[in-house]
Amino acid sequence: MLSCIIPAFNEESTIISVIKNVKKVKVIDEIIVVDDGSTDGTYKNAKSEGVQVVKHAKNKGKGAAIKTGISHSSGDIILFLDADLCSISPKKIASILQPLENDEADFVKTSFTRARGRVTELVVKPLFKVIFPFIKFNQPLSGQFAIKRDLLKELKIDDKWGVDIQILLQLVKKGVRISEVDIGKLKHKKQPIENLAIMSEQVIKAILSELGIIANKHKLVIFDFDKTLIRESSIEVVAKEFGFKKELYELRANYKSGKIKDYNITLELANLIKGRTEKDFEKVFENINLRRTAKGVINRLKKRQYDVGIISVAFSPIINYFADKIGIDKVNIICPVLVTDKNGRYTGEVTAKTKYHSKCCDKIICKADAAKELMKKLNIKPEECIAVGDGKSDECLFRACGLSLAYKPLTSLGDIKILNLAEILIYAE
Repeated sequence: MLSCIIPAFNEESTIISVIKNVKKVKVIDEIIVVDDGSTDGTYKNAKSEGVQVVKHAKNKGKGAAIKTGISHSSGDIILFLDADLCSISPKKIASILQPLENDEADFVKTSFTRARGRVTELVVKPLFKVIFPFIKFNQPLSGQFAIKRDLLKELKIDDKWGVDIQILLQLVKKGVRISEVDIGKLKHKKQPIENLAIMSEQVIKAILSELGIIANKHKLVIFDFDKTLIRESSIEVVAKEFGFKKELYELRANYKSGKIKDYNITLELANLIKGRTEKDFEKVFENINLRRTAKGVINRLKKRQYDVGIISVAFSPIINYFADKIGIDKVNIICPVLVTDKNGRYTGEVTAKTKYHSKCCDKIICKADAAKELMKKLNIKPEECIAVGDGKSDECLFRACGLSLAYKPLTSLGDIKILNLAEILIYAE
């Protein structure tokens, strides 16, 4: 069984021609076009040829289209073709498949001559000469390739443009049989320079990722705050500075005895801060101690292209101050936000993303729900996410992420126990 998958985005002028040429190759059993959120007539034109067409509601990227095509296909061998080919022919298509049909290769990539190949010539080939001098391919970057289905199950495929080079490098590392077939002159639709710049960036990221220079296996690291990034409980420092230590201890005692919920503590504490301003928190900031290695670890993670976030039940003035200090973007922070009036005074009200309605805990913010929200926003899967926390309050966060690192926990917790934040850099890859 042999399938052909054609990822397409706004290719109404060429898609019919590509499909017609594929149809003439008798060994191909099914043709699947994946319309990656096109806004032109791509979907309509592809459907007019009577082939299977799957449409994304919005543009997700070539890698995402490839994965969708794979999930809808049934072939033992899968051929991938670009949808903007102006000079493809049945003979060229058949030549790509031949080494696989003869069991001479597990993966077949193509080489070709073309008038314009700016990403290949200006980005990929120079990078390969420096980084992979031992890999000898005439055309490292090619969207025309065929592969045995069993191999695809072992590959990591990102959503964006770097997918072609990503697949090639993973297969080189696996040592599979690779054949490069010359299909002669190939003409693609001319791309505007803006698109080429985006493609170049994504291809470079894919290469550096496969080298382990930037984020590869994991993409996002989510930190707890209290006793993880800082040494103490931030609310205990606030209570001491603002004079409500007794009330805090009573709230905790009532919670322990089951009289109130955890979110009641947060709401009551917000009310105790009523009337204060951000300036009042300056003394609080002075008495909170950032972990010695925190800033350095965050900087290293960001340099390696990891997204970094904080999910905490500590109040927003404290989280925002220290996030700025260690370089974590505020858009990647989820915590209870203290509401201010027009004069900048805290009103005693608090807003929280999850509205304390989670089924798994009674906190004002369920860290599992918050983690899922952050992953969705950043288009990151749970298995690509690392959670770092110190105690029982992080169990929700740990469940939501693929890898959990427990920092000096008092009880058995998480996947791996760490004693220094710098260990995160080891487990990230």
